[in-house]
Amino acid sequence: MRISLASLFTALGLTTAAATDTLELYIDADYSVSFAAAEAIELGVRTALNEVDHQLGGMPVELVPKDHRGNAKRSHRTMEEYLDSDRALAMIGGLHSPPYLTYREFINDSGILTLLPWSASAPITRTQGDENWFFRVSVDDSKSGEFFVREAMDRQGCTSLALILLDTGWGRAGEVSLTAALAARNMRPVVVEYFPFSVGRAVAGTLASNVASSGADCAVIMANAVNGATVFRALFEQAPSLRIFSDWGIMGGNFTDEIDREMRQRLDIQVLQTCALRIEAESSGVLTRALQTAKPEATSLADIGAVTGFVHGYDITRILIAAADQAARTDAWPGGTIQQRRAALKAALENLQTPVDGILKTYDPPFRPWASSDADAREALGLDDLCMARFREDGLLKDAG
Repeated sequence: MRISLASLFTALGLTTAAATDTLELYIDADYSVSFAAAEAIELGVRTALNEVDHQLGGMPVELVPKDHRGNAKRSHRTMEEYLDSDRALAMIGGLHSPPYLTYREFINDSGILTLLPWSASAPITRTQGDENWFFRVSVDDSKSGEFFVREAMDRQGCTSLALILLDTGWGRAGEVSLTAALAARNMRPVVVEYFPFSVGRAVAGTLASNVASSGADCAVIMANAVNGATVFRALFEQAPSLRIFSDWGIMGGNFTDEIDREMRQRLDIQVLQTCALRIEAESSGVLTRALQTAKPEATSLADIGAVTGFVHGYDITRILIAAADQAARTDAWPGGTIQQRRAALKAALENLQTPVDGILKTYDPPFRPWASSDADAREALGLDDLCMARFREDGLLKDAG
């Protein structure tokens, strides 16, 4: 029988602060607008922690949700609170990439251990410096461009592709990836349209008119739930025969309440996902157990909501648990300072000695020590982990096959 370090200290009557303190995991996410993504990530993290009695390396841990409301400056405040805390072990990100793009150098220079279960912008996990405190279990947009073009042009017969992109660092990085994938096929997008975060009907209408007149038969869209709905409605009105391949950002809110079944089917909307829905169809013991723990009444992933957040939140926490068990065998655990524990946990994440069974796959290992010559050292998933999904009539997703 395994005895946790916390239980051992209690049994021995040792009541030092190091033995009794409760560690904290911050969840830095948008609980206001992209609430579905934030809540799904939290559910995945809680589910994995429930399986180990909410302990990391034998020490109790609790979640501390922090709502940045989609604002990078609010996220920065959470980072500062993390640095001032003697209990905050790691920060788990939400859907949005801009907070981590904006403060990437600050995070790495300050040693903020940051786990990303959704944010997909490629540059986040790459740095020219020696310090890299990011670890991602999510889509990497440097790979998604190739995947989108492969699906649209190679597999599904599109002949001309429009790019419709949110005007942020995330969207602009997506253009680089998508145009490179097209160039490898001696092709280029027939039109590239950017739209602002708070896009209105007039701007969306002009965008849709430009796309319609371009002659594109398919489009890749990178958007979030609210601004995405505005753009999709405009496209339905002015380019209803367009086939749409969407980034998963639209699944972070109430997109399907805004875009009804007729629009979804007419535009043949497909959504980028990792392959959890396909894995579910093939049966997975890890997934079955996770669902039973998360929601005993759930019969499938469709009952969860934002599938991506739950699955990636669960998998990244399983990896974190394994890393904490490994770090607990060092002198920094449990008697060290919080800074020493963070460093020990980072070192364990970089050098995990045991495979970790997750929903998406067995991670063996998920990460490697950082080197600028190894751009994927902080990426646990790759091109082979990507799939497309379509909407069912009830608005939930199914594997596109």
